[in-house]
Amino acid sequence: MKDILDTIILIMFVIMVALFIINFNRQQINKYTDKLEENEKNNNSNKDKIDE
Repeated sequence: MKDILDTIILIMFVIMVALFIINFNRQQINKYTDKLEENEKNNNSNKDKIDE
């Protein structure tokens, strides 16, 4: 019985770590895509100012 309980706890721990890593990576990807979009907007506005 103790072996089954230990196995279940280990599986739950692995799943929690995996979900943490997945969510952390998703957060980092969103941060960098937002930064890229902001840089593109700034570059486009700078080009517009130069054209005028």
